[in-house]
Amino acid sequence: MIGGEYMKAIRWVTILLIVTSLVSLTACSIFTEKEDSEVSLILDTGVLEEEGLRETVLYYQDQNGIIVPVMRRIPWEEGIAKSAINLLVDEPGTRENLAQVGLLPVLPNGTEVIGMSINEGLAKVDFNENFLSYNTEMEEETIVQSLVYTLTEFESIEMVQLLVEGKEISKLSFGTNVKNPLERQNINLSLEIGESEVPVTVYYKTTTNGEDSFYVPVTKPVNAIKPDIKTVLASLIEGVPEGTGLYSELPAGVALNDVYVKNQVAYIDFSPEIENMPDNKDHQQSMIYELGLTLREIEPTISQVRILSGGKEIDLHSDVSINLPTYSNQY
Repeated sequence: MIGGEYMKAIRWVTILLIVTSLVSLTACSIFTEKEDSEVSLILDTGVLEEEGLRETVLYYQDQNGIIVPVMRRIPWEEGIAKSAINLLVDEPGTRENLAQVGLLPVLPNGTEVIGMSINEGLAKVDFNENFLSYNTEMEEETIVQSLVYTLTEFESIEMVQLLVEGKEISKLSFGTNVKNPLERQNINLSLEIGESEVPVTVYYKTTTNGEDSFYVPVTKPVNAIKPDIKTVLASLIEGVPEGTGLYSELPAGVALNDVYVKNQVAYIDFSPEIENMPDNKDHQQSMIYELGLTLREIEPTISQVRILSGGKEIDLHSDVSINLPTYSNQY
């Protein structure tokens, strides 16, 4: 009898130990998942849809110094514009994060914002001396454009004034004029704009690390009084500027017959060469986005793109979406 009671007690102790172990393992699993989630939030703010995050477009650079817009979700906090600038600084964490997709930060290591104000659309940003720790004219141009474009993504900011150690400056090290407030102008300019020309922005692609691709805005000059959707598409079709490392998904030799917009849908009529595009979902999808992002620079309301040849809509791969993305790139 005593032996039976003893054995029963042993069984209960064994069961209790098993249950305790399972609870411990479950708790470990829960905490591991939580930690992984927090790491993912840091490494890939463009994927998680968490409360308290703002979709913000930041302007980084590829290995050729081309500026690339990337939407990331960053914590929505007081002084979020300053937080956006901090994410452009070449610090180890940011550099490691961006290296995963082949991009690079633009502001020199050690750059700090020591003061910032926003008043009636003007953002005044005061940097420490490390802001000037770059070595080439190209770096200088990239820094200025990245800052201006990143900050003017915020509705409250239209212009940017740069200061260093509390002092207003007229020119940067390589001659960029920053005496007056800066506005968005000529991102990734391909050629100087002549007196009879106006700038248009078109979108090409870059592959940064052999795997990840991005859509890149490029400013090109055109002979026009005011650019329209036909002008900007003609500029896109002219081809990629040499020496940029960019490329286009449009078939060689294709020409534009016509383009019009109806009910937020762009109908683009090409020459027969358009049908020489590969029967490949990714290639065709990229072509739709390249065309749509370009057109949206002129007509922001465009939400879809349909491809025609000789007035007849052509068949695309069944998995290709004609809907345009909200952002050109997001990670």
